[in-house]
Amino acid sequence: MASNIQEKAKKALGEFTKRQLMELDTCSHCALCTDMCPAYNESKNVLHAPGVRTSKLVKLYDKKHGFWTKLFGEKEITEKEIEELAESTYHCSLCGRCMESCPFGFQTHELWIKAREIVDSLEASPENVIRLAGLMDENMNPYGLEPDTRLDWSFFTDLDDAPELDEAEIAYFVGCTTAYKGANHDVAFAICSLLENQGENWTLLGEDEWCCGAPSVMSGKTEEAKKYAEHNVELFESKKIKRVITGCAGCYRMLKFEYPVMLGRKPNFEVMHAVQYLHEQLTTGRLEVEQGKEKIIYHDPCELGRLGGIIKEPREVLAKITSELIEFDEHGVDSKCCGGGGLLQSVNNDMRLNIVKEKLDEAVEKGAEMLVSACPACKLAFVDGVREFKHDIEIYDIHELIAKRLGVSD
Repeated sequence: MASNIQEKAKKALGEFTKRQLMELDTCSHCALCTDMCPAYNESKNVLHAPGVRTSKLVKLYDKKHGFWTKLFGEKEITEKEIEELAESTYHCSLCGRCMESCPFGFQTHELWIKAREIVDSLEASPENVIRLAGLMDENMNPYGLEPDTRLDWSFFTDLDDAPELDEAEIAYFVGCTTAYKGANHDVAFAICSLLENQGENWTLLGEDEWCCGAPSVMSGKTEEAKKYAEHNVELFESKKIKRVITGCAGCYRMLKFEYPVMLGRKPNFEVMHAVQYLHEQLTTGRLEVEQGKEKIIYHDPCELGRLGGIIKEPREVLAKITSELIEFDEHGVDSKCCGGGGLLQSVNNDMRLNIVKEKLDEAVEKGAEMLVSACPACKLAFVDGVREFKHDIEIYDIHELIAKRLGVSD
């Protein structure tokens, strides 16, 4: 293997912190989270087990930085080892179930992002992930569409006016998966309609909105994600925005938790998921809806619930809509992933669909008429699953249901 790859490997592997090295070593000797991993449970491929992934990383680290390396010199990392690490690293939805079930409380989500940075440095990222990175660089979104089409969703909905103000109290950060994927256009329309219905001073960002940067992080290009954070934060602050609202779980987690770390400061605005806004409006009495009896089951998006801490709010919102709220056997912080995250679709869409099938099967068995979530990536996964497996269940985003109940959306 080319010596420059060996040098890149040494550099990347040397960037683990002491805490991360301790976590890697301990994790590689433990398998208690294996049954919680959606990827491993679907494939039964040992490479997809979290503990095997960390053992691969430990082995590579020892070849370049281990104790015996200091005595006898470095060992070469083989092509096979790199291929196996890439296979293991990207057959993961970054759902955080391993982290939640870890008896030691290790930050495995952080480790998996670091693993992807290493795979990227070794020039071994999957082909579709490399292509995605190129699309991000060219168009500031992962779908390869022109920035000036970011508001085209408004033409396909009944939104009469898409405000793009120089200053506003609230900015609605639409997000790429909502703006560019047709299945989610009604989600954007619903959130806009709710803000308008509540008389808010709000604005969209139009083509000036860039991707939140999450795809770059998930592609192992964390440093590149900073330019998205810098651009979006500068845009919000230039418009004197006091509150940023987004309906995307991934965007919420980036804006709320990752941006302050990337920028080294707390931005001058509050970040709120749209379901928190709904909860606020309902609990303060500013918004009232009529309760029905639809049998609704709620799916916790991993980045909103387990990784974002927003669990009770969507349930309390849905309790206003229906008296027949159903739960999955595993929910809240224990919720099973739908397979829609972590770029899994770009690497193994069959695995993604098989993971979502398990959730759909349970929802149908429990007699749910509607499956509701609060994440565009989750909605896409469930919509694709219903189409693939012919399930008889309606799929909605929570904001769509509220807007329909208010009569501000079809």
